[in-house]
Amino acid sequence: MKPRTILLLAFMIFACVIGCMLGNFGQGIAFPINGQDVTFKAFIPTISVPSELIVQPAIMIFGMKVGLYNTLFTTLIVDAVIIVLVILGRRGIGEKPKNWFTNAWEAYIEMLYKQYIVPTLGARARAVVPIAVTAFTFIMIAGLFELLPGVESIGVVERVATGGFCSVNTGGVTLVTGQKINTDFAKDCGFKPEAAGGNAAVASITSDSPSAQTSQGGVIVVPFLRRATSDLSTTLAMAIIAFLFIEIQGVRANGVRYFGNFFRFSTLRHAGSGMTGLINYIQFGVGFLELLSEFIRIISFSFRLFGNMFAGSILVFVMAFIMPMVLPTLFLALEFAIAIIQAFVFMMLIVVFTSLAVAHTEH
Repeated sequence: MKPRTILLLAFMIFACVIGCMLGNFGQGIAFPINGQDVTFKAFIPTISVPSELIVQPAIMIFGMKVGLYNTLFTTLIVDAVIIVLVILGRRGIGEKPKNWFTNAWEAYIEMLYKQYIVPTLGARARAVVPIAVTAFTFIMIAGLFELLPGVESIGVVERVATGGFCSVNTGGVTLVTGQKINTDFAKDCGFKPEAAGGNAAVASITSDSPSAQTSQGGVIVVPFLRRATSDLSTTLAMAIIAFLFIEIQGVRANGVRYFGNFFRFSTLRHAGSGMTGLINYIQFGVGFLELLSEFIRIISFSFRLFGNMFAGSILVFVMAFIMPMVLPTLFLALEFAIAIIQAFVFMMLIVVFTSLAVAHTEH
């Protein structure tokens, strides 16, 4: 047989084996727990656009719940990681020779500085480096957290009135089986009181009373850790900080003249008549459009990053449901690449918009 034919047959056999495995997993795999066979299957967890509280109770301030949210918790961890890395890199600066970690940090910052920031901003690049590199580092490490086991899968198990999933208690740990509860808890979760000597079904954490179990819904998982940039609050906060920084740099470079690009009253003083006057009035209106475009940048910053990161998390969930043994690994690797790309885009937007703000002195 030709090598090409052998490779084709091997691929077909491999595809059949993988297909059978995935098909069986899609139907569920049973494991004996506490004397009962409990079926586990891949499932899409409950998807929430806003971040979720992981510590109750929350404090009500001006009608808003203030507490520890999962994206805030992840943000604090990412911040702590960055601070530790910076301290470790800083410690080696005074050493001769410098350690490898300090050299790596310097090479990392120097690459971003010399290859991307200096060519765009020139002499003003030094003022932009702190915020630009910090934003790049934060978004990149936040994306890296998505690859850690347990992120968006381990958390607080909460009961829901209707729907939800079946669950099982074993060794003090609650596991979500992935079996969706549609209408009947006893039917969907395989409630068998006689299998455990009349005790509660193993696939339940709702109550010790069989009558209560059959009338209540299932559970959902509120993850302890969720990608920080998949929350619009985080990306919006970063966008506002970037916006204020850009405007401050524009004022520092041009003084009060910077606002003349938006409020072009000089065009009204020399409006004149005829076509020249019309053009001057149009120029006055364009100034307000320029002002509007400045604030639209906040939306550009925040929604671009939020949309890509949140959509990526959902994509991983869906792929884990469709082909749980193959696709999640591939798409997690893709998510990390996308996180780096989005970090680079966010950094370059700061650099480019600052360059435009600084250049307003020509108006």
